[in-house]
Amino acid sequence: MHLILFNPRAQRAHRRLPLSMLHLARGIPAEVDGQPIRWEILDANVEPLAKERAERAIAADPAGTVLFLTVMPGPQLLQAVPWCRHLKALWPALRIVWGGYFPTVHAGTCLADPMVDAVVLGQGEATVAELIPALARGLDPTGIAGVQTRGGVGPSRKLSPSFRFGEAPFSALDMERYAARTFLGRRTFNHHSSVGCPYTCNFCAVTNLFEGRWLADPAESVVETVGLLHRRYGADAIEFHDNNFFAAERRCVEVARGIAPMGLRWWGEGRIDTMLGWRDESWSELARSGLAMVFYGAESADQESLDAMNKGGLQVHETVELNRLARAHGIVPEFSFVLGGSVDPERDVRLTLELIGRLKEENPACEIILYMYTPVPLPGMYDEAVARGFRFPETLDGWLQPPWSAYEQRRNAVTPWHDPALVRAVYDFEAVLHARWPSVSDRNLRPWQRRVLRLLSEPRWRSGQTRAPFELKALQKLWRYRRPEQMGF
Repeated sequence: MHLILFNPRAQRAHRRLPLSMLHLARGIPAEVDGQPIRWEILDANVEPLAKERAERAIAADPAGTVLFLTVMPGPQLLQAVPWCRHLKALWPALRIVWGGYFPTVHAGTCLADPMVDAVVLGQGEATVAELIPALARGLDPTGIAGVQTRGGVGPSRKLSPSFRFGEAPFSALDMERYAARTFLGRRTFNHHSSVGCPYTCNFCAVTNLFEGRWLADPAESVVETVGLLHRRYGADAIEFHDNNFFAAERRCVEVARGIAPMGLRWWGEGRIDTMLGWRDESWSELARSGLAMVFYGAESADQESLDAMNKGGLQVHETVELNRLARAHGIVPEFSFVLGGSVDPERDVRLTLELIGRLKEENPACEIILYMYTPVPLPGMYDEAVARGFRFPETLDGWLQPPWSAYEQRRNAVTPWHDPALVRAVYDFEAVLHARWPSVSDRNLRPWQRRVLRLLSEPRWRSGQTRAPFELKALQKLWRYRRPEQMGF
C-alpha cells in the first residue's frame, strides 16, 4: 500500500513545516500482514508540482493508494474539492480520506460528496494506526474510533500528548524548503508542543476540536526538538504554533532556560490574564531566552462582548496592563481582536478601535490584528446567529461560493447583524493604522517606504478621519505590504 499525505496550498505559499502531516505520519504502521506500507508527504505550499507528482503515483496503482488530505476552509477547500472529484472520476478505486479542522467540524457535509471515503476526526495519529490496516485488508473502516464514514461514526478517541508518538519524521521532507526568512530570523522553523487549549472561548475553533482539554509535551521534550532543529537544520528562530503555548508558567520557564543557550528568537501564543499573573522573574527568563513576540487574543474593548465570548473572566483593563508589562520586558505583544459580536456590534467596534489607539500610543511596538466575528458551532453567540438566520452551507459546492470561499480569513460580513458599512469602517481604520505603524513582521517595506506611509497617515490618525483612505491602500498594495496575520502561520 502507498499512502500520499497531501497538504493543499494555503492562501499564500507558507514556508512552514506541514506539522499536521508530519505528526500524522508517526501513526503509520511500518507494515500490515508482512507487507510494507510506503508513504510520502507532498506539500503544495513549497512544491509547485505536488499535484502532478501525486497523480503520477496514483496512476501507477489506484487501488493500492490512499490519499490523505488535511483541509481548512478557504483556499485549501477550494483546491481539495475539484481536485479530489477529478481524481475519483479518473480512478474510482482510489481511497480518499480527509482530516483537519473542516472535515472534523463538518464531517457530514464532506461525506455527502462521494469523493470522500472517510473522515479522520480530530487528533489523527492513533486513528490512522487502526485505519490503515483496515484499508490495507479491504475492510470497511466504519466503527473505528475517530473515523466517520457514510456508514456511521466510530467512538470518540481519547486525546494523547503529542510526544508519546515520538519525534516527527523531519527526514521525510526537504528541510531546506522550510527554512523561512522572517522577522525572527534567517532560518525560522515551526513546532507544535501541545494538544488543545484549557479554555473554552465560544468563538474559537479550537474549542470545537478539544473542548477545553490541553495536553502538553514535557519541557525537556520541547527543548530536545528545538535543539534538533537548531543543530541539524540550522534553525535560528522558532514559531511555536501551539493553540496556547503559555498556558503553564513553570513549563514555559523550563523551556526558556533550555533553549536560551541556542541563541534563538522565538514566538508563541498565550492568554493575557494568564501571563499577567506570572512572576516578574519568569518574564525576565523569557526575555533572556530570546522570546521576541507573543500573540494574544484581546478580542474586544467591550466588556459585555468579552463576557459573551466566554473569555474566562478576561477584563478589558488587563489588555492595557499586559501591553505595558510586555513593553517593560522588551517583548512585543501581538493583539488580535474579533470585532462585531452579537451584543452590540457598533459599540463593540467603536470601543475597540479607541482601545487600539491607546495601545499604540502607549506601546508603538505592539502589533494589531483585526478580524470580524465569524460563528463556530458552539453554544452562545452561534445560537443567536442561527436564531437570526445564520446557516452554514449544507454542501461542499456551497462552501466554494462567496462569502464562504473566504470564510477562514474572517474579514467578511457573513453574520446577520454585520452591516457592510461597519465592516468597511473597520478595514479603513486598519489601513490607516498599518500606515501609521507598519508591522515589524513585514520584511518587504524599506525604511523610506515606512517613512512615507507614516507621513501620509499622520493627519488622518491624529484627526480620527479614517474613512476611505484610498491613497494609503493604494500604496500598501503597490508596495505589497503584508499585515501581521499574513506573515504568521
